[in-house]
Amino acid sequence: MGTTNQFTCDDCGYSASVSGGRDFGFVAVVQTMTCQNCKELVDVLIGHHGEDGPMGDPEFDKDLGLCPECDGSHVSVWDAPYPCPKCAKPMPPGKPELNWD
Repeated sequence: MGTTNQFTCDDCGYSASVSGGRDFGFVAVVQTMTCQNCKELVDVLIGHHGEDGPMGDPEFDKDLGLCPECDGSHVSVWDAPYPCPKCAKPMPPGKPELNWD
């Protein structure tokens, strides 16, 4: 079961509801990434059924590695120091919001 956390930048007030790293539910495997196109933190689909990468289902695999907000492919893993995509200041740890499958 995956977990969504609320991350809020103390400097500029930007907030996002994302997993905060690699996470997976019953079907989807996601990785929190920064989209360089739309400047958002997003959970990007990176696989399914606990495995990273394509699994041979064209309908599902077509979304791998794409920003769910703008369909852009210019995404990068969001990791330490966990910069805000709007102002680049480090964002504090997120607060759990909900569990998903």
